[in-house]
Amino acid sequence: MVSTDDADKAKEFAESLGNAYPILADPDRKAAKLFGVDGFMGFAKRVTFIFDKSGKLIKVDRKVKLGSHGTDLLKMLSELKIEKKVD
Repeated sequence: MVSTDDADKAKEFAESLGNAYPILADPDRKAAKLFGVDGFMGFAKRVTFIFDKSGKLIKVDRKVKLGSHGTDLLKMLSELKIEKKVD
């Protein structure tokens, strides 16, 4: 995940979600601009980018629905045959 908030706010948000991974802080919106998701009034557009193991971009979801995104994402990953990482 990437947030246009500063590092402290991004860390706080990640912890509030119980994320097992950090959120990239992008307060200067460099990553947002690079990926074409820099939005109105400093907010980034909600877009999901899926990369394969080699780092190749294989899917872009520009129609993120907040209420169903988790389920939608799991379905996309299954359709793309991307397996859950097991530690």
